[in-house]
Amino acid sequence: MAHYNDKASAADTAAVWAIVFLAVVLAALTGIYFARQHGFDILSGNKASAEGDTTHINVIEPEIEVITPAETTEPVPEITLAAEVSETETEAPTETTIPGETVQASSEYDASFFDRVLMVGDSLSVGLVNYGYLKPENVFAQVGLTPASVMTTDINGESVYTKAAGLNPGCICIMLGTNGLSYLSEDYMAERMGVFIDELRKTCPDALIVLISIPPVTAAHESEKPEKIENITAYNSHIEKLAGEKSALYVDVFSLLKDSTGYLADHYAENDGLHFKTYAYPVILSAVQTAAEGLVPETVAVIPPVTAAAVPAVTEPATVTVTETIIETVTETVTETFTETTSAVTEPPAEQTEILPPTEILGIY
Repeated sequence: MAHYNDKASAADTAAVWAIVFLAVVLAALTGIYFARQHGFDILSGNKASAEGDTTHINVIEPEIEVITPAETTEPVPEITLAAEVSETETEAPTETTIPGETVQASSEYDASFFDRVLMVGDSLSVGLVNYGYLKPENVFAQVGLTPASVMTTDINGESVYTKAAGLNPGCICIMLGTNGLSYLSEDYMAERMGVFIDELRKTCPDALIVLISIPPVTAAHESEKPEKIENITAYNSHIEKLAGEKSALYVDVFSLLKDSTGYLADHYAENDGLHFKTYAYPVILSAVQTAAEGLVPETVAVIPPVTAAAVPAVTEPATVTVTETIIETVTETVTETFTETTSAVTEPPAEQTEILPPTEILGIY
């Protein structure tokens, strides 16, 4: 019986100690918890400041700042933006490509080829001189000229026919019609161009005639001005047909100067959308030389216009001298004859000039 009591007492003692141990552990954990809440680090033995342990807090906060954007940023928009940039970069050259897509334009030409070329045109051709591409003696051009007005216009005292006679060109290039689009029909201008070609051949019968198409305008110009792409292409068709009828050469610069939309490329267009920047002229000259080279005769006959031939004939010193001599001779002869005739006539006697009585006049005595 005593032995049993000893065992029960030992069991009770062990249970008490277990309870005590658990109570101590629980108290320790509770103490640690409250110590943490009040800023005391039991492991390091350091107490944080009243504002809190900033080092411990900063370690946690950056992790939140870095992770949060990564979790909220979607990678898909980034890929989309990259694709959009790539498309823009590949499309940009297409939008600025010059000139047109269907015809390869060249700007190479030999300036000496144009020493025997006469360029006839309007303000677009004036730029050939202003930009220094051709000499003034190789260009007959003026603001506002049309296929009709060119035949009756003098520039610096010269008509186009006297200009051609003085230059003796092997090739005459004509680019006219842009000015007339606003008030003349395409048919009428083409008909006048045909007459002009016939008149030029009276002075330069052997010269190669080159008809150059008129160029396009920009879309902005077309929206504000009367010159339209539709009218330009219609007129150029007339000119191309006329070239075949008149044994002339047709050069299509319209296709060389247009962009992919069919309008005058910005690279060649001035601000008004009609006139040329300097870059357009080498393209035109290159196209003319490429088409005409080998067709220009080495020597050509030139027949001076009637008006040009009549003036030197009257003003030549020899002709004037002979004429003056003849006039002087005739004048002297007439004067001498008149003098001799006058001196041969004698005045009637004084008595014959007296008034006689009526009876004597009638013979009544």
